[in-house]
Amino acid sequence: MDNYQILHQIDLDITKAVVAICTRHKLRYYMLGGTMLGAVRHRGFIPWDDDIDLGMPRKDYERFLKIAPRELPSYMKVVNYRTDPQYMFYITRILDTETKVIEERIGNDTKYTHASIDIFPIDGTPDNPVLRKIYFLRVLSHRACMALCYKDSIDRKRKRGAAEKLLLFILERIPVEKLTTPYIQKSKIDRLLRSQDCETAAYIGNIMGAYRTREIVPREWYGKGKMYPFEDIELMGFENADAYLTYTYGDYMKLPPEDQRKVHFILLESHGTKYGGDYE
Repeated sequence: MDNYQILHQIDLDITKAVVAICTRHKLRYYMLGGTMLGAVRHRGFIPWDDDIDLGMPRKDYERFLKIAPRELPSYMKVVNYRTDPQYMFYITRILDTETKVIEERIGNDTKYTHASIDIFPIDGTPDNPVLRKIYFLRVLSHRACMALCYKDSIDRKRKRGAAEKLLLFILERIPVEKLTTPYIQKSKIDRLLRSQDCETAAYIGNIMGAYRTREIVPREWYGKGKMYPFEDIELMGFENADAYLTYTYGDYMKLPPEDQRKVHFILLESHGTKYGGDYE
């Protein structure tokens, strides 16, 4: 097995453990982003991709965070900004603590992290279009401030729109880390997201993912969900996956150019077997 296949199997094992908890406790979840795309286009992982994204409606997300630490296998760990104030991200990750990887976008080959899958909360947004735009601006402003507290970890390779490039250019010249802390910004994001009702809002989604507001879509696209083949299991996805994928990716069945096929992690070691690379 090559490194891709090994990471895919590790991610799949974590996912199976997460889904088992969701099934046992009747918690809703959906595939998001590249995982939903992989299920439709490849019936599993996007071949060059090496992570899994799942989303849970806010009520289910909060219940999962309470239940998972005591029901996951002992080598898997739930981490988010609440469990670890030094954790860089707002979202939750489920780690395989016996697998070590380097996060490629950070580009630091001396520090390792653990293989993981991402769990995002699915939240509502204001129904009024003007208020929704104001809400987006507030969340994204706090997200930008949070990211700028970790200037060395900003993904410089990711494509950005003109407005985002301008905002980043300005904010990078402000000593944000002296004015606030990442934890404060994450707490503000959390309050904003939790203020919206996912169960009744017309537009819901995951604004904390890579595609930001392009993952905020009509609630009926989620629906009650639909099962899709994913490798050797089935996972819950959007009831209207075509609408979601078209809105988020455009012509989603067309493969991207090879130079846009991003790798997230470089495998160092897994469950006692080393695969190369130096780490501390």
